[in-house]
Amino acid sequence: MPANVRLFLAFRLLFNCRFYYPVFTVLFLDLGLSLGEFAALNVIWALTIVALEVPSGALADRFGRRPLVVAAGWLMVAEMGLLCLMPPGRHDLVFWMFVLNRILSGTAEACASGADEALAYDSLPEAERTREWPAVMARLSRWMALGFIVSSISGGLLYDHERILSLLDALGLPALDRAWTMKLPLLLNFLAALACLAVTLRLREPGQTPATGGSWSRETARALRGMLATGAWIWRHKPAFQLIVLAVVFDSIIRLFLTVASNFYRLVGIGEAWFGVIGTVASVLGLASAGLMEKMARHGTQRANFAFVAVLTFGGLLGAAHPQSGWAGIALIMPLMLAMRFLQFFLSQYLNAAADSAHRATVLSFRGLTTNLAYGLMTLLFGWHTAWLQGRLGLPADDPGGFAASLQVWPWWFTATLGLALLGLRLHRGR
Repeated sequence: MPANVRLFLAFRLLFNCRFYYPVFTVLFLDLGLSLGEFAALNVIWALTIVALEVPSGALADRFGRRPLVVAAGWLMVAEMGLLCLMPPGRHDLVFWMFVLNRILSGTAEACASGADEALAYDSLPEAERTREWPAVMARLSRWMALGFIVSSISGGLLYDHERILSLLDALGLPALDRAWTMKLPLLLNFLAALACLAVTLRLREPGQTPATGGSWSRETARALRGMLATGAWIWRHKPAFQLIVLAVVFDSIIRLFLTVASNFYRLVGIGEAWFGVIGTVASVLGLASAGLMEKMARHGTQRANFAFVAVLTFGGLLGAAHPQSGWAGIALIMPLMLAMRFLQFFLSQYLNAAADSAHRATVLSFRGLTTNLAYGLMTLLFGWHTAWLQGRLGLPADDPGGFAASLQVWPWWFTATLGLALLGLRLHRGR
């Protein structure tokens, strides 16, 4: 396996397996923000990606993929450092620091999206890329599963203030305030960000760096013109257009649920210390299914594979819409967590095969642009719908009843949007 591919696996692991993810939503709330502010901040994050996603992919295709991935490493260090400096209890300052954090995080996502995958894909021998990429993605799925096991368990436990106090007492150390212990997952993730940056600095551009024959501003303009040309190509190229439309429908609702999953855990009565265990169970299932993903990508049809993802998604959303108390409720949403893993695997396989090397990062960035735009809109709709339901039901802002009522709509929203997307694709094919 080429060195770039191994470094790509390490980069994805360190960039995505974050120790605060098991408590992502409750971290925002515990720092003093409301659910509406949380939704607004995620919209800022998504809009940042939307604004920078495709231009960053076009720049990667024009100037090389490595500089964009290195930039993502530096930005991750900056965003995590800012999170570590958050002062709990100072609402206005915390909110604006979160705004800056979301902008840095979105910029990092935009720089990495498309560029890292294109760099790794083009590092494989050209004649063997389509055949070898499923094996690379299967290995990445296993690495990510193991990484999420470690980050989920440690992140959930480190966020549990009572457990940390018990540990400190057993070690004969003085007790720490909640304002300090809640930052332990963030501090651990800051160290992971430094390691991620070190990995990016070891990457090498595959082949020759794309040729540039003019000033930086002229070359940038050429890159942006290439972005428009790639967008037109996606519209005309039916397989690529179909994949991006399906990505929008599936990714937006699955990712929204994963974002608010910790709120769902509280809804069904699961304590914070168990959040990491839930992530671990999902990761073990992902680890066990990596071989199935590879087999389905190699031998299954695209239609059958996406139908399988649709069944997982609808089943998980239906389980979330009718929450059961305790671990029964968690079991019912596991298909939704698996659906995201299968979705990312299939999108990577089919979209890389559809794109040519010269424009691969831009094509992959269009996927990121559309999915993040859809995610931002879904987050806005979720925030509005939840607030409307709370007002209609006469519930206070912190009552979970509005959240639970909102979840009841999700399975039918997914069914309707998927049906409209398939109808639109049929009309597009008939043009």
